Amino acid sequence: MTTLKLILNKISSKIVARNSFIIIGIVAFLLAVASASESALLRVTEVRYWSAPDHTRIVVDSDQPIAYQNFELTDPARLVVDVQGALSSLTTQKLEVGDSIVHRIRVGQLNRETVRLVIDLVTQTESSIFTLNKYLDKPYRLVIDLSRADLAEKEKESRLKQRSKTRKIIVIDPGHGGDDTGAIGARGIYEKDVVLSLATSLKNAINQREGFKAFVTREGDYFVPLRKRVEIAREYGAHLFVSVHTDANFNKKVRGASVYCLSTKGASDEAAKLLAERENASDFIGGVSYASNKDLDSILIDLVQTQTINDSLRFGGMVLTALGNFNEVKFKQPKQAGFAVLKATEIPSILIETGFITNPTDVQLLKSKSFQLSLARAIAQESFSFTEMLTTRDAMTVHAPPSPKEKGEVHLVKPNETLWQIAQQYNTTVDELIKLNNLKRADDIKAGKALVVP
Repeated sequence: MTTLKLILNKISSKIVARNSFIIIGIVAFLLAVASASESALLRVTEVRYWSAPDHTRIVVDSDQPIAYQNFELTDPARLVVDVQGALSSLTTQKLEVGDSIVHRIRVGQLNRETVRLVIDLVTQTESSIFTLNKYLDKPYRLVIDLSRADLAEKEKESRLKQRSKTRKIIVIDPGHGGDDTGAIGARGIYEKDVVLSLATSLKNAINQREGFKAFVTREGDYFVPLRKRVEIAREYGAHLFVSVHTDANFNKKVRGASVYCLSTKGASDEAAKLLAERENASDFIGGVSYASNKDLDSILIDLVQTQTINDSLRFGGMVLTALGNFNEVKFKQPKQAGFAVLKATEIPSILIETGFITNPTDVQLLKSKSFQLSLARAIAQESFSFTEMLTTRDAMTVHAPPSPKEKGEVHLVKPNETLWQIAQQYNTTVDELIKLNNLKRADDIKAGKALVVP
């Protein structure tokens, strides 16, 4: 009997030991499955925001493509966005925004596979939410654009009120902004910051001259799509458009300023083409919804007037000569390419690469307040000279009025007035004006010309 017990105990201990291995194996398997499941989840690595006068942009960064759901809540107003199949790697759970649209952003792990953003709103807003794939050094992104129609209309009305028949309007466009940093120089200096400072100096220099008024397309660190920059210039009724940038090159020895104008027939050279492609990529870097990004060419290219491009080249040449008086320049003449931001082709427009942010000498100059002031004064003076030259030229051109047509009246074109502005005034379209007056797309519409309007 004792022998039998010993045998049974031995067998029992083996069974227990075997079950332990089984249990350990099951636990290890479940841990491996959980670990594999967790590693398959995307990581929310950062949440950022930028505030503009009429909208707020929130960007969620991730290491994988993002899937999401969203819904709104009231009393108080909130927008909830659930990032699905996600884990949060954030150290901050709350972002205090405090602008005219968003109070704050709260982020948390709703469950094991969902990261929830709760956006506390000042009032109900319009929202546009879309995803962006990886692009250059940018990760996968979820973009949340929040806007208020009343603020947008207020901004537009403010711009329209600045239109003037007695003073020249110059719109300055500081390139990039927000998530689009532009070129990055030594010690992490961003192009978007440098050009905003330069544009502000230029605006101040122009506004010191009676009969002129300058405005900027952005006044802070936020992103403005290229098409919107063109629209802003038109709403101001701009007589000139100056887009300010800095250049970059892998070769840190390359330096100097350059000026570019629009071309509708290809770039001046390969370098100009590559630069235009880089600047036109701003929408992809800063983030523009493909659903709302209409083809700039289809909207604007048929409005191109040869005279306007020629005027831009002349203005660009004057600016380039002035810059060469106190700084190194890359080219003796302006280059041309298909820059999207210059396609408000009823307005003489230039893009200035003020220097190389990757060159130590240029960087020191661009950061210098005295250099910025010299640069601003030089560009401002050429702007004054050029607009006065245009006024003199247009005043010398007088056209005989056409015979009035049925159901139409005659409008005499004023100096620097465009077909687009006339169409707005009479609540019609450029196409209709062209048809009524038997114009060609490239016709030079000068001051004194009489047009039949509906």
